[in-house]
Amino acid sequence: MSGTSSLASLPTIGERRPLRILFVSSTTTGGSGRSQRELDALLQKAGAETMMLVDNAKGSTFTRFLHEQLWDASVRFADTPVLGESATWLRSIPGRRPNSESKDSEGSNILVTPAPENALPDIAVTFCPDIVVGSSIARTTWRSIQETCESLHIPTALYMREETALGHLTEHRGNQFRRDDLVLANSKTLVKSAEAFDTTAQFVPSVVDLRAAKVDSTRERILLINPREEHGVQMIEDLAAHFRTIEFVLQESWELSSAERDLVDSILSRHPNVCFRERSESPHEIYRDAAIVLAPHRMDNRPRSILEAQSNGIPVIANDLPGLVESVGSGGLIVSSPNEWSDAITKLWQDPAAYRRFQDAARKHANRDEIQPNTIVRTFLSHIRATIIERRNSPIDLS
Repeated sequence: MSGTSSLASLPTIGERRPLRILFVSSTTTGGSGRSQRELDALLQKAGAETMMLVDNAKGSTFTRFLHEQLWDASVRFADTPVLGESATWLRSIPGRRPNSESKDSEGSNILVTPAPENALPDIAVTFCPDIVVGSSIARTTWRSIQETCESLHIPTALYMREETALGHLTEHRGNQFRRDDLVLANSKTLVKSAEAFDTTAQFVPSVVDLRAAKVDSTRERILLINPREEHGVQMIEDLAAHFRTIEFVLQESWELSSAERDLVDSILSRHPNVCFRERSESPHEIYRDAAIVLAPHRMDNRPRSILEAQSNGIPVIANDLPGLVESVGSGGLIVSSPNEWSDAITKLWQDPAAYRRFQDAARKHANRDEIQPNTIVRTFLSHIRATIIERRNSPIDLS
């Protein structure tokens, strides 16, 4: 992400102070968590004041259980005068304040709480955000945050990073719930999908720090990242049996559950040309010997691993799903049926000329302007600033 200093100076609100952005999320892990932290770091370098309020899915099991039960009760008894009011009040007790505060390696201010929606009112007073941005966030949590922000006249922005985020838009139908002031999407497929919910989403790709993933690969093996069922790890069974002289790597990305690890171990026991690698904190280690990256995902997504691989000139073979097609672009092959996987691998593995063409195409695709960090930050800030100005110029309903 070189050249950050070349960013246009950040416009201030009312020329009084820098823009203040509060990110709220229900996760700190996976590609979404990493991209959010990287965006946060870039915004700080551009002059914004930022804070992240997150649920890291850790901490007291009892507190989490209590909060879930109270939330459920407040929803079920919402229309009951006594029980509804009591349950809503009780729901605000656990997680009212963040239980830890830290800075990550990039300098992001991170507040951790098992209930971001309950911690928000205090943070809104102390941090005074100009806008609250929700990303990879539970629907019930975001609904509560929307209500709080509405009462405080703070605009909200929903940043959709995965297909499941479209669930937030279903609540907009019939104007049953307040719409967000701004909806962002990290893929053009999500932008198009949002149209079905009468929502205009602005395309802002996720920030991916490619510097950490840079490596001169020896191109000896075929790599599948995050070997889970939803990511099509079972596909390796047939491919490893078909290509017995090729070594396949199953690379842990998120920590696998015991059941998921059992599935991986069963594959390893039957196929000596398949190995497992535990999670690495160094992205470049993941791609050090990859010739091809596989994405046989059963769920439609836009994994950052595709971009990381392509930045190293490593072609990707992926399932024919809209988000994956968009991510791979010209830098790999898309397969529409299970029997096409072996043909795709054969084409890249046994035809050097074809491999070089896709290798060059992968690098070009990873270097396109719309996904460069500086471009993303400029685009993000332009939408955020326009939304804040529009909201502040709108009359306040005092009824």
